[in-house]
Amino acid sequence: MRVALFYFSGTGNTEKTVLKWKEASLKEGVSFDIFKIEKDEFDFSKINEYDKIGFAYPIHAFNAPENVWKYAKKFPKLEKKTPLFIIMVSGEYLTVNHSSGKKLLSILKKKNCFLESDYHYLMPYNMIFRHTEKRAAQMYNTMTSLVPIDVKEYLIENKPHHLKKLHLVGWFIFLLRIEQWFTGINGKAYKINQNKCIKCMKCVNSCPVNNIVYEDNKFKFKNNCLCCTRCSFYCPTDAFSIGLLNGWRVNKPYSFKEPNKEEKDKHPHYCKRSYIRYFKEAEERISSSR
Repeated sequence: MRVALFYFSGTGNTEKTVLKWKEASLKEGVSFDIFKIEKDEFDFSKINEYDKIGFAYPIHAFNAPENVWKYAKKFPKLEKKTPLFIIMVSGEYLTVNHSSGKKLLSILKKKNCFLESDYHYLMPYNMIFRHTEKRAAQMYNTMTSLVPIDVKEYLIENKPHHLKKLHLVGWFIFLLRIEQWFTGINGKAYKINQNKCIKCMKCVNSCPVNNIVYEDNKFKFKNNCLCCTRCSFYCPTDAFSIGLLNGWRVNKPYSFKEPNKEEKDKHPHYCKRSYIRYFKEAEERISSSR
């Protein structure tokens, strides 16, 4: 079996998940190739060589990021009906998130793909607020335990996995695509505190859509921002202001390790029931697989 997985990762959570899928697949003897959407280096003439195709992305406002479904439009129509699997990554386990691939799926159906399985893993926020290190570690450890189970069931035992979805959420998800228009406008409002900036150029060099340029000793912002927040999240001096969304800005990577000191959770009731449900369901699956 040969599998091709195409993915976009803003601040690295989706990439961590994809790499675990590849690692688990190779251990099971499955050929598993991964391709970064932002690099756009895949030779589409080879797409028919694969038995299954996957897409992975972080959920943005209950949708796949705009660059993901735009990339899917580049696909040629496949010679045979091909199984598709989708991997979603988000900071909360809300059922509405499970329909985030609706537009992506509609595009790929026209390319002769059909949805065979979909998966949703929790990883910590890079926007809205910062999860505690304890919660981030719990999310990461749960993901790394679930992925080998999912890989074995799907790629070896041929057991499809389907997320529960809500009916009549199509219009709600469609309306929230306004975020994709808004982020382009908001991206032009980004600012950099020159007193903090050390001109390391990490933001310029890592932006997936080349939205940031440095000219005439000034940072300039275009209007094609995805709001992946890679620039502000990894800024070593926390020099960014991200326009109207600055109150939601999170800076600095997570360690994904259990903290050695107590942390105060400033949002203990946020999506509390959905977190309890996710970790309970995950633990049941992990325990039953041992």
